[in-house]
Amino acid sequence: MEFTLEEQIDMILRLLVSDYVQQNPKSTSTQLFSFLALLNAYIPEAYLLMPECQKILGPPDPIHGGPPFEERMEPFTCLINTSSPNPEHICMTHTVFAQSAVNLLASLGISRSTIANQFMFSLCGDQPQPHILQFIKELLTKRELGENGKDKFSRLIKDIQEKEKLYKAVSVLKTASDKLKQNPMFPQTISRLYYIRKGNTDYKKAQEWAKEAIKRAPNNSYVADTLGQVYKNHLMREAKGLEDILHMAKDAFKAFKDVERKADKEEGPEMKDTAGTVSISNSFNNRGLFGFIQVAKITFEKLNKLRSQEHSFIQRLKLEVEAKFDFFEWYLVYSKPDMTSLEPKFFWEDVVLCYEKYTTKTAAKSTSFPGLLDCLNHGLFTSKGRRAGFEEAEETVSDLEAIQDHLKTIYEANVDDVKEAERYILSNIILSNKTHNSLQHTPVKELQAIIYRFLGTEVGRRSPEFYLLVLLLFWPEEEPRVVQEEDDEEVEQTATEDDESEDKTWEDEDSNEEQETRGEPAQLSLDLMFEPDLQQYVTFMEKAFERAEYAKYLRGRYLLPLFFLGTGSGLSKWIHKSRLDAIVGKKVDAELADDHDERTKKKWSRINEMWINGDVWRVPEIQDMLLPIHGELCHSPNMPQEHGKERVFLCVGGKKIMATTEVEQPEAPVLSPKLFYLGFTIQGPVVFNVGYPYRTCLESN
Repeated sequence: MEFTLEEQIDMILRLLVSDYVQQNPKSTSTQLFSFLALLNAYIPEAYLLMPECQKILGPPDPIHGGPPFEERMEPFTCLINTSSPNPEHICMTHTVFAQSAVNLLASLGISRSTIANQFMFSLCGDQPQPHILQFIKELLTKRELGENGKDKFSRLIKDIQEKEKLYKAVSVLKTASDKLKQNPMFPQTISRLYYIRKGNTDYKKAQEWAKEAIKRAPNNSYVADTLGQVYKNHLMREAKGLEDILHMAKDAFKAFKDVERKADKEEGPEMKDTAGTVSISNSFNNRGLFGFIQVAKITFEKLNKLRSQEHSFIQRLKLEVEAKFDFFEWYLVYSKPDMTSLEPKFFWEDVVLCYEKYTTKTAAKSTSFPGLLDCLNHGLFTSKGRRAGFEEAEETVSDLEAIQDHLKTIYEANVDDVKEAERYILSNIILSNKTHNSLQHTPVKELQAIIYRFLGTEVGRRSPEFYLLVLLLFWPEEEPRVVQEEDDEEVEQTATEDDESEDKTWEDEDSNEEQETRGEPAQLSLDLMFEPDLQQYVTFMEKAFERAEYAKYLRGRYLLPLFFLGTGSGLSKWIHKSRLDAIVGKKVDAELADDHDERTKKKWSRINEMWINGDVWRVPEIQDMLLPIHGELCHSPNMPQEHGKERVFLCVGGKKIMATTEVEQPEAPVLSPKLFYLGFTIQGPVVFNVGYPYRTCLESN
């Protein structure tokens, strides 16, 4: 009879320690062994310091004539590492032994909850060591990332619930909460235990513990979110009559608006040491906004089932629902959580369904600026609509022509409205990405003239979307190159001086005539237009990104490239990212097995992998589509950096334009010529490091 590795390890452990544990369940050596086993079963890198071990074992210490540590820990000694990599760090010899030991101890009556409680009573005195605090925090609150976001609880808390009982998990967390009275995460987790569990949900206790967490961290939006979740779940599961629904909904809305207020006041890590900063968060907490959407959706559905006449309550929510939809529309078009992950599947689904219930509009037909940017994604495997489970058809040429014609009509009736001009111009760029042969294409010169009329007013104060269009419309046809290292310092100085002088001239000239020109921009002949200083508009775009608070709301997220520079001319030189995604999707389909379920399961990870490791740039169809930039990236100390990304200057139309690099470069300057692709995010131009011209090399060989 063959045994698995786990079964063999279990048998070895039983032979070594089972009898001793049964005879000495409360001995200090059994207790220390159980602590190490629990720690390393859930945190492989965890350890205890030798003085901490000696404290648990009690007198006599070896330095006072007591027996050596190894002798006192028999029969557990062979399972404990006392030498590597740090002799002072005592741990189990292997995670597998730790996991088997925890299971064995549980079968012998020493449960996980018992060990966890004893561990905190033993090592959480008046001033617990930082590493002990960190281990307790990880054991009880660190949640693993799954397909639909983070797990609800840590692995240990989940195991205690499943293998013991709920009240045992609550007991452990209460001990942590009592011992570490400043930490909000333990009462927060207790609250979650009470409102999530099925059957005997206790919303009153969940509410009490959520409020306790808020007391401990009054400015933390993530802690405040728990109270909103309590009310939302109470509304969803328990509210029946009209009065109950309205009462619970109001409590939930109030809680989530509090989350939103606190999230707005939180600063990024770079502001940590700045006076007046009340709370730090690596990324903007969108849970207040999303929680509001979910509560609005639940409320609408419940009132609809009652056929309630409470229309005034619904009507009051309509504008707020539309505002939240607008936020999430650009938020999800311009960014995603990071390069390797996606929003949970239900995220866009809830936003869309709520919006459509309150407005009777169709989200997929949005012609806002981000809505237009997203329409070419429709029908693709990578679209957020498909991921949310919506049936979504690909936009046809006639669909896009109809949109362009509609937006042209609106613009011509509102020629002084810059937002309508932006949408009309973008609709032409989107149509160009679908077909080059449409009779409805507006000539580039006409589109340039439209946006040119707005360049002399609100100088430097327009939106990032406005400056994106300026750069796309006026980008020269010639191939850009990366500026060499020896030019960097001179280029930077020149660009800075030009920016300052040009900016000053624009502002001075505009200040006296702004009242006249803003109402009716001058009708300029196409021949009288001059080429805008693109570097100035790159600078304007970056400042607008900050001013529009995109930097605040999108911090910590990956900014999606919206367009890439292609080999065409005019509008056709701008390649929408959806065209690359479609090619990558087909390639991945060809690589994966024929089984549909298996293909769907693996497809997302493979597509992400291709973008992350650069395989996307090795696809011949994509190479033929994009225009390569030749040059060298260099590491001049005078080149500015932002958020750890390199900055590089491109030579475009005889002028230098600054861009960021998408990936970190080697520390040493690259000597061999490399290839790059140019893209645009909502923040500005981005250079993608493609690598060496491998295709040319292969062909020459």
